[in-house]
Amino acid sequence: MSRMVDLSKINKVFFIGIGGIGISAAARILQQMGKDVSGSDITASEITSQLQLEGINVFIPQKAANIPVDADLVVYTVAVNLDNPEKKQADGLGIWQMTYPQLLGLLMKDKVGIGVSGTDGKTTTTAMLGKIFMDADLDPTIVVGSKVDYLGGNSKVGESQYFIFESDEYKKAFHNYYPKIAALTNIRADHLDVYKDLAEIKEAFLYYLKRIPEDGLIVVNNDDANSVEIVASCQAKVISYAIDNSADVKAIDIKYEAGKQKFKVVSGDNLLGEIELNIPGKYNIYNALSAISVSLEEGISFEVIKKSLNDFIGAWRRFEKLGEKDGTQIITDYAHTPEGLKQVMAATDEFYPTSKILFVFQPHQYNRTKNFFDEFVLALKTAENIIISDIFYVAGRENSKDFNISSKLLAQKTGLEYGGNLATTEKLIKEKIGDFDVIMLIGAGDIYNVAKNLLK
Repeated sequence: MSRMVDLSKINKVFFIGIGGIGISAAARILQQMGKDVSGSDITASEITSQLQLEGINVFIPQKAANIPVDADLVVYTVAVNLDNPEKKQADGLGIWQMTYPQLLGLLMKDKVGIGVSGTDGKTTTTAMLGKIFMDADLDPTIVVGSKVDYLGGNSKVGESQYFIFESDEYKKAFHNYYPKIAALTNIRADHLDVYKDLAEIKEAFLYYLKRIPEDGLIVVNNDDANSVEIVASCQAKVISYAIDNSADVKAIDIKYEAGKQKFKVVSGDNLLGEIELNIPGKYNIYNALSAISVSLEEGISFEVIKKSLNDFIGAWRRFEKLGEKDGTQIITDYAHTPEGLKQVMAATDEFYPTSKILFVFQPHQYNRTKNFFDEFVLALKTAENIIISDIFYVAGRENSKDFNISSKLLAQKTGLEYGGNLATTEKLIKEKIGDFDVIMLIGAGDIYNVAKNLLK
């Protein structure tokens, strides 16, 4: 349906769920294209406030009357239920509708799409790629699932053929995209509220990657067995990157210094040089290798890549150093899968080896916490001094059958401290703040607000 829409004939567009990080980027792009853009969300947020500052009218909360009767197009997030009052109003008015992924697929039509997919690492890899291509004066269009400093937001309309975007697997969103280049970070079990199991997730990735044309490119993490298995039957050219296994592009001689990690890059038999990253963790070396591999294949010099990554400071809520409170460093991260949680805690220890660290974790979604309860237990047991706050309720994605799980149970199983709701968790942190050098707050929910409150 989306491919039948001629955006040049569309003027007034309304976005249902405009506060979502991806859909907000699409709204900004259409506004930059000269469209009359407005939207709504269930609650106000940092994103909706920023959109309003940029001249986009945002309605809070959602109700039928918000839909303009003369709208040419309504775009909605895939999390919207069919009984949403605005969607039902758009149905009744006969307004053309499409999902955010369908719109994104339409926006990249006739472009050289570079899609970054995978369970973890999509956002940072996309942000790295966007910066490298901009620093190489290639003027790409960029859609990233977070705010980044060099964009002043999460999107950019470029004049070149390149369209760099985050290719999400949730509800098979990436089946709406036809990229020329696919960067694959890793494949793990997640989103088991919409996928049956890992096998079904792998099938979804395979369907997506088989759409990459024969003259296209797939860049794959050769240390991730699931990814290697999937790309074996794809028609496009495959370039691999790795740290542990053999690969076309490798990181060697990894070392850590104060606030940095360094590694050398080998391409084939050639030692290209050394990269410095201002963000920690082996997982971010993988993200950088993915971005490096794509960039090299597109003819960008290693010197440009090196300088761009050396200057990269990360993305919003990805090991984001918010500031200090009475000498204690306050950092926040978006990690919400067991592996992501474990990696972020390990990376924090690596960057602050002599510091006393307090971790605060807010599990994200009851279904995810229930399905990966044992994995979260194992991840949490890899660190000390952890407070676990209540599970973040994800509107439109929860099922009452999952409410028999709780953070209290998680704390009991791990022997860690239960923080309760965010208000009591914040109070606990403030009581302890003087005893720690670093406080790392982890989660994809509203725990970010606690991090900001600690600095007031």
